[in-house]
Amino acid sequence: MIKRLFVISALALSSLLVTTSVAAAPQLGMRTATQVSKAYELEQEDKLSEAIKLLEGLKPSANYDKAYVARMLGIYYWQAEQADKAVKQLQIAVNTGAFEDEQGWQTERMLAELLLSEDKPEQALVHFNQLTKTAEANNISKDQITGVWLNKARTHYLLQQWKPLLAAINEYHRRDNTPKLQPLSLQLTGEMQLKRLKSAILTTQKLLALQPDNLMWWQQLSSLYMQTRQYKLALATLVSAERAGIELPENLQVSKAQLYSQQGIPEKAAESYANLQVKESDIDTIIKQARHWQMAREWSNAQTAWLAAARLNGKYYEEVARLELQQGAFNQALSSLNKVTGINQQEKLLLQVRAYVGLKDYAKATKVAQAAHREKPTTQTADWLQYLEQMSQPR
Repeated sequence: MIKRLFVISALALSSLLVTTSVAAAPQLGMRTATQVSKAYELEQEDKLSEAIKLLEGLKPSANYDKAYVARMLGIYYWQAEQADKAVKQLQIAVNTGAFEDEQGWQTERMLAELLLSEDKPEQALVHFNQLTKTAEANNISKDQITGVWLNKARTHYLLQQWKPLLAAINEYHRRDNTPKLQPLSLQLTGEMQLKRLKSAILTTQKLLALQPDNLMWWQQLSSLYMQTRQYKLALATLVSAERAGIELPENLQVSKAQLYSQQGIPEKAAESYANLQVKESDIDTIIKQARHWQMAREWSNAQTAWLAAARLNGKYYEEVARLELQQGAFNQALSSLNKVTGINQQEKLLLQVRAYVGLKDYAKATKVAQAAHREKPTTQTADWLQYLEQMSQPR
């Protein structure tokens, strides 16, 4: 269906030419004119195959008659969904050079659009180039010239010729600057391929204005802002999308969280991570949630997240214990430290020292500090031992 739409306008116009020009074309020989009229009547009676058979039997010698019959056959072949035959006949009609002025231009336009619809962009481009050069001399309407420039841009798109594509789109916009989806989409593709990111931002904004409910344009605009290091605008775009009722998928929720974090707004970053539908086994996202809650000083939420991470990997009980120490929950911290796996033994012992000191159990704190010092003597272990010796002395 999409392929058909490329050529409907030209074929409809050319059908009109066929029906009106028999009487107005004295160049046609009498026999040819009679047979063409019969073919048209058959087509109008839904006897397309008979009309085609009649035209196929004609072998006119006059150049104009040959071109006229070929064009009519091309149209009927297209209606019969015989695209290859349609192309062949229209090519004959164009190559004769028998049609003058607008008739010749319209016939070539029909051929170009049919070639484009049949995925033959190289051949189509030859004719589109010719059409753009001869349009003004043939007094072609502005709308038709505009359509040819758009189809020329489509052809360059299929050939991945990005600079010519943008040149064709510029010519199109010179004649029609009303924002429309297809030309703007083609323009955006060319700008992205050529890394013209600032221009691509403006084009995406126009597309977004046309389709504010289309997630793709919100995502594209935010991505372009990030690529041009305009992070505040990238974040604002995603926030605006949500306010407009757009449901952001998980990857954009993560991007939003990262942008909040980059902008120094950890509580919003944490909220964004919290809104994700996180699997219980997704430890990476759980850790990000925990860290951002912690940066935002949301201790309870951070604790919950770290506990979830610790259940998946015992080393994160260290983070649980640190938060418990910070909150003065010293017994809970000791319990968490007993569950820690996979961390430096001395680090674990020093955290236990802090817990015992918090409980004012200096004897146990000293014993653990001595073990830590034996594990690896450091300034920190020595300082703890000195401090605990002072605290253990009677006052």
